[in-house]
Amino acid sequence: MQAFILSAGKGTRLLPYTNFLPKPLFPILGKPIIEIILDQLKALGITLVGINAFHLKDKLINFLKSYQNKNPQIELRIFVEKDLLGTGGAIINAKNFFKEETLIINSDILTNFDFKKLFSFFSKTFSPITMVLYKGDQNSVEVEKNSNTIISLRKKKDNLFTFAGIQIIDPHIIKKFSFKKDLIEIYQDLINGGIKISAYIENSSYFKDIGTVENYLKVHEDILMKGVKIPKIPFYSKPIVVKTKNIGNNVTFKDWVYIDENTIIEENTQLSKVISWKGVYIKSGIYENQILI
Repeated sequence: MQAFILSAGKGTRLLPYTNFLPKPLFPILGKPIIEIILDQLKALGITLVGINAFHLKDKLINFLKSYQNKNPQIELRIFVEKDLLGTGGAIINAKNFFKEETLIINSDILTNFDFKKLFSFFSKTFSPITMVLYKGDQNSVEVEKNSNTIISLRKKKDNLFTFAGIQIIDPHIIKKFSFKKDLIEIYQDLINGGIKISAYIENSSYFKDIGTVENYLKVHEDILMKGVKIPKIPFYSKPIVVKTKNIGNNVTFKDWVYIDENTIIEENTQLSKVISWKGVYIKSGIYENQILI
């Protein structure tokens, strides 16, 4: 099994923060989410990973080169896009990479899902694509439950599922892809043409797309307040995590916070449900439900 991480998007829902940092490098408790994903893949024994890059590509590529140097047992192949190709275009652009069954994962998905269960399920299906689904907050996927077959990917009705941003594909199916940027539209064309796409429904694992400010904050709250454990992320027993000593007088922390290294906090400051990235200077004031960069 090899893997491909979809990492080229602009992250417009995370503006203005994605003006400075590409979404795959957004830190979760100080660790870039793409590093968490790569570490999880490495733990599965996956040694070949493709990654596409476009937005702020130099920052992403520099990080990936550093990761490669530190982890020579895993080979990273980077596919730079001159124009943003979308999720479907990314797969078509990198079609020569897909030599065997491939786990594809979105670079903004944080999960504690047991991927080995998916591998086992895929090996027993007779469909070229298996998508991981769950009951979430963007339920739009319709499934024929008796056969675990996806009927439609963008429905608006009750009793639907959310796509987790995790899937496995057989490389031979790429030859049948229509030339569209949106992978979901390509898959709907396949379904309409009689190709079976299987659903792996998983409701006992944690899935969160960090692609919005609200979700990015919620991930930290879930980990620090609710004790959600994610493989390859440090576990903290208390919800107040402060990794700097540069703190002025009369500074208070409430609910949960994650303050990264080299942060400077002026006196008379209150912080609640706040994430600060490395090296941030925080002026006196009251901060709540914020990312400080």
